[in-house]
Amino acid sequence: MPRAPIVAIWRFFLLILVFITYTPFYWVLLKVNKPLGFRFGRFYLSNWRKCIGHQLIIKGELSKTNPTLFVSNHSSYIDILVLGTFVPARFVAKKEVAQWPIMGWLATQQGTIYIDRSRNAIADGTEKLIEYLDRGESLILFPEGTTSDGCRILPFGSSFFDVAMKKNVVVQPITVTYAGWDGLPMPLCMRKFCGWFSPDIAMLPHLWALAQWGTVQVVVHLHPVMNPTEFSSRKDLSVASFEAVQRGLLDAFAKPLSEQKR
Repeated sequence: MPRAPIVAIWRFFLLILVFITYTPFYWVLLKVNKPLGFRFGRFYLSNWRKCIGHQLIIKGELSKTNPTLFVSNHSSYIDILVLGTFVPARFVAKKEVAQWPIMGWLATQQGTIYIDRSRNAIADGTEKLIEYLDRGESLILFPEGTTSDGCRILPFGSSFFDVAMKKNVVVQPITVTYAGWDGLPMPLCMRKFCGWFSPDIAMLPHLWALAQWGTVQVVVHLHPVMNPTEFSSRKDLSVASFEAVQRGLLDAFAKPLSEQKR
């Protein structure tokens, strides 16, 4: 695994500098003009992502329909920095995310909707999401329900696809793939390390290790929008979304980075 402590020290210095410089302005904007604060928050997240050394390669076009339910695979807290950079939507996350150091704070400030994913609380969670959709707000959902190792897509839960079926909200599947390292295909062992999927791995040591790498190329594939009226059930919609995201992952690993274009 790459080891460049000096690089990590510099990147952590930049992260702290961004935090000190932008946070007061960000806090004020959220108090006086929340929509403008959320837009600034995307700029804030983008700077954090760049400080860590993650470069975006975006394929496809972002849905222009409002609201849209964006559904993505999930392998790391870095996904928040990646998608939060350019997707104008609220994240939907398990309530434990609010307790994450730093990232939990950022997620909360960006208006993340925290829900209880236990079986008995699904109905309440669905109603909460419908309230935001009724206000015209787009959502970002991780249907796997947990993080993976980044080399595969876990089965999608179908429960929260019910909000798309009930409110006739379009769904856009998104694949996030940590595919490159300094412009070269990422080795398998490094792909797995990009994923923060083990409870035995603390966040800050994981981030410290990532910060010692060079530049990581993140391929974000925006798949065609799906209309819920074309599906007979939420299960069919979730399966179609899963298959699109899975194809995106396989495609990102199969093609050279030079061919990963918009």
